[in-house]
Amino acid sequence: MAETAITAVLSKFGELASREAAVLVQVGNDIMLLRDRLEWLQAFVRDADRRRRLASDDFTRVWVRQTRDVAFDAEDALDHFFHKVDLEAQGYRGWRIWRRYLTGCTTQISVRHDLSGQIKRIKSRLDQISENHKEFKIEHTPGAWTSSITEVAAWDNIGDDLVGFDGYLRALENHLLSHEQTPQQRFISILGETGIGKSTLMLTICSKIIKDHENHFDKLILYSMPPNSSANDLLKQVYVRATLDKVPSEGEDTDITKKLRSFLHDKRYLVILGGINSITVLNCVKASLPDNRNGSRVVLILEPESQEVAKHADTLNKKVGADSKNISGSTIQLGRLNESQSAELFCRRVYGYNYTKPRGYKVSYNEQVFKITGGHPLAIVVLAGLLRSKEMPVEWDSVLQQLMPGVDAGESQGNKIAGVLLTKEKPFEWDALLQQLMPTTEAKLSNRMTIERIFSTSFDDLPHDLKSCFLYFAAYPTNITHPADQIMRMWIAEGFIKPEKGKNMEDLAQEFLKELISRFLVEVKYRNECEKIELVQVHNRLLRFLQSEAREASFIEIHDNTDVLAPAAVRRLSIQNDSGNYIPFGNRFPKLRSFICRVEEGEGASATPDLKNDPKNIPRKDPLKFLCGSKFLRVISIGGIRLAELPDAIGDMIHLRYIGVTSCDLENLPSSIGRLLNLQTLDIRNSKVKIIAPKFWRIKTLRHVIAAQLQLPNSVGELNNLQTLHGVKPAENWGGLTCPLDMMTNLQSLELHGFNDANHGVALERALQKLELLGHLKLTGDKIPSSVFTAPSLRYVESLVLDGDIKWADNSSNTPSYSPEVALGICELRPNLTVLKLNSVSKELEEFIEKIRPHLTVYECPTRTDA
Repeated sequence: MAETAITAVLSKFGELASREAAVLVQVGNDIMLLRDRLEWLQAFVRDADRRRRLASDDFTRVWVRQTRDVAFDAEDALDHFFHKVDLEAQGYRGWRIWRRYLTGCTTQISVRHDLSGQIKRIKSRLDQISENHKEFKIEHTPGAWTSSITEVAAWDNIGDDLVGFDGYLRALENHLLSHEQTPQQRFISILGETGIGKSTLMLTICSKIIKDHENHFDKLILYSMPPNSSANDLLKQVYVRATLDKVPSEGEDTDITKKLRSFLHDKRYLVILGGINSITVLNCVKASLPDNRNGSRVVLILEPESQEVAKHADTLNKKVGADSKNISGSTIQLGRLNESQSAELFCRRVYGYNYTKPRGYKVSYNEQVFKITGGHPLAIVVLAGLLRSKEMPVEWDSVLQQLMPGVDAGESQGNKIAGVLLTKEKPFEWDALLQQLMPTTEAKLSNRMTIERIFSTSFDDLPHDLKSCFLYFAAYPTNITHPADQIMRMWIAEGFIKPEKGKNMEDLAQEFLKELISRFLVEVKYRNECEKIELVQVHNRLLRFLQSEAREASFIEIHDNTDVLAPAAVRRLSIQNDSGNYIPFGNRFPKLRSFICRVEEGEGASATPDLKNDPKNIPRKDPLKFLCGSKFLRVISIGGIRLAELPDAIGDMIHLRYIGVTSCDLENLPSSIGRLLNLQTLDIRNSKVKIIAPKFWRIKTLRHVIAAQLQLPNSVGELNNLQTLHGVKPAENWGGLTCPLDMMTNLQSLELHGFNDANHGVALERALQKLELLGHLKLTGDKIPSSVFTAPSLRYVESLVLDGDIKWADNSSNTPSYSPEVALGICELRPNLTVLKLNSVSKELEEFIEKIRPHLTVYECPTRTDA
């Protein structure tokens, strides 16, 4: 898929245009001509990618691959240019002096000549590819419709998937709540193909039980077992979710069964497990969960290939309840929807839950949707997401006609069958032959291919930039939820989001995410109290499609612990290791742009290549040594492995825009991090890092700094781009009337802890009056400035978390939390306040807020654990 490669290059041209004019002297014309050429090619390869999937034209496949390779060469040339310029800028004390130096004769000629020479070679290769395009008569047949952006206002106008579930819900509820008739521990299997609605059914019944039978189960535990993980891994994670505690250490592994049984021995529990595909693993689960004969239940969410697991679970129930007549079959088999149910789900997803079909909606659409999707819920939802961005009826008719079964190859297949039947006697030979030609596996293959066509059509319809954003989810394994802020910051770092006048990059990324949600390609898993999207997920079946596309396009290389060989030319590398062991690479990756490592967290993951000889599992230094030659790196995202520190050479990776390391063993960052003059995000929220080199706080491009216990120095540079500052603690004494927050006037989210009124109070109170864009504020200290309620500057604040005593104007230590200042702040000065958390919440305050702001949620802060 060459389209995403060309999109990446075109985004680099935007970066180049924003550079100082002196850098572009006498290379501007060459660059513009190459950009124009690639824009034309982008329009052609979109169609070529569609036809490539049909595997009917080898010439097209070669042309697409060669075009993609040229786009990669262009991206390498521009990145090499940026790298050289930025290195020189560091060596000459900033951009102004560098600009003077650049205009010097020798350097100017060298820089221009190098880039111009590469551009000419690229253009020459493009000319040859164009000649081949003509010689081999590769046709261009644009689609009958063009991609379009769904109106953002419609992104959350989404119906649900609860169609055709009534019978399943009743059956599952009976199984779960029948503790009086069948008090024995029971295994209940929910069996069905991927995308049929198993998880939706389970989440719905959990919500119903929590609402209607709040105290029925003492413990509710949900976990989906990743591929290639062991029974021991599974039991550890069940224990963590049961106790809300950390993973047992290596010395406790042998006791995990004993610990689980001990913790649950007097509790009625509901354990919901996905991903189990082995009878052996199920037996381990059975042995580790006590049967208290109090109505405890274990629900297994199973794929069709795990039918033997479901049968074995039913056998276990019968063995346990051999003396009971109430034990019955405990497998719920989910099937596809019929035509009327398919139409209901489709319309809910297109028009919202309380929909009214618009004028022009054809009854034939219901039949077509059913024929195309076969009643498969996920296929119906994705098709609805595609059509809700199209004009009805013209574009709807075109899309549905293209997706109808048998449009491409059905007739030729029918002719082959007819030819064979003509040679046979009637009727018994016909019956025997037709029976052979329609095995179950072939029907399943046909269904799978139909669903894949819906996925590919929806993917092809995405605008250029949005395709790269969606493909980025392929870097992660199945059953993973993503923090929305994190994934959007990575998009920005990659350059997928193009700047637009009047909008910041985060707002644009939010629009992209909402567009994917509106098309039902991404699902919202959690919103916070302010209705902000916190967690998102891509369905496993869609994710497998994405990973196939990403590999085909050379967009990303995906590897696990059984497959660690990656080509040196890889541009994005994803490690999806579920065994908890991270194996470093021996080779270097000079063209690497992103390194994303997701190890199953908490499994004793280590950054050492020799785990057998490292029984204590001590985190090692220099585990990322293989990245030192990756001078084009933009993104480093590491989760789960144990890192003591990052390599000092990271300072030479001056393209880096995003560093995210979630390792509780990380204690130090190299001083060279201050040389990363393009860095936008530093996310070390779970680390022990307390101090960063002072030069870091002068990086002007910083947008998000997220830590746990990081010291904020007294002196920082002008951080006008900084929007997020979390997990920071002020230096011992700010002194005077100024503090580093004065240099961050565009902050939108601030979490500051460990301050005290004597050393920081005056300066903090004055700084808060300047932070007019704050939407989230969390303060933890001995005295909280009353300006959080009284300052007119904080009108945008949506959530306030105040862990400390409010310092009211009269300095009285006995002033209650309900006061005139609070009343004024909530009524007039905090019109957007949605969530308020205080040290203590009086009954008077609750009653007061309920009267004047019924939609404001008030909580008490949890007991403070830090200073």
